[in-house]
Amino acid sequence: MRAIATGLMAILVSSSLTLMAAERETETFSYELAKGGRISLENVNGNVKITGGSGSKVDITAEKRADNAEDLAKLKVKIKADTDAIYIETVHEKSESRWFGSNNSGEVSYTLTVPAWANLDTISTVNGEVDIAGVSGTVNAESVNGNLELVNLAGDTSLETTNGSIDASFDQLQGSQRVNVDTVNGRITLHLPGNSSCRVSAETLNGGIDAKDFDLNVEKGGFVGKDLNGIIGSGEARVDLDTVNGGIRIRKI
Repeated sequence: MRAIATGLMAILVSSSLTLMAAERETETFSYELAKGGRISLENVNGNVKITGGSGSKVDITAEKRADNAEDLAKLKVKIKADTDAIYIETVHEKSESRWFGSNNSGEVSYTLTVPAWANLDTISTVNGEVDIAGVSGTVNAESVNGNLELVNLAGDTSLETTNGSIDASFDQLQGSQRVNVDTVNGRITLHLPGNSSCRVSAETLNGGIDAKDFDLNVEKGGFVGKDLNGIIGSGEARVDLDTVNGGIRIRKI
């Protein structure tokens, strides 16, 4: 027992030292964005959090982390910006000291505060989650191996994940709005206000559909899965939902 306890302690100490040895660095940026301006972000390994605020400024915080100083130095945040568009990209420079020139160990987590009216052209990450709140402009977001969590949406929206779930809440859904949500290996949950006006099309391959809050009828698919085609209110906006392995829920706020 004493030998086991000693071994466990050694593992804990080793893990603690590894965490302490990790290299970290934070970079901050700030830009002005004109009304109707666009923001794009492409990330690999790390979460993305975006919050809509007042004013016309875009504030960016990039928290970088790597196993060692060499890898941290090869982790770059590149930004192209003018008043009409801001493009943010994470670049993992290859390390010549590694076999086959593989990418380094680094990851970047982004926190952005943007004008509420900003248009999010493409917000994407691999191995990370995307959280967006309070953005009323167009929102296009996607993730591989990560969830999407969005609240206070009010514009055209396109969401996509592979190996992750999507939870999206709308402050309004009517008029000419278009909403497209697709997942592979994940569920979709949509929260809509009671005064929504939209035509809904939903399809699952392996999973159920629950839209009883709006009295929408669900049918069995042609061979497998479930289908839903229905109208909420007068059916002005358009909502298309599709998942392969996961259920779909449409809830009334």
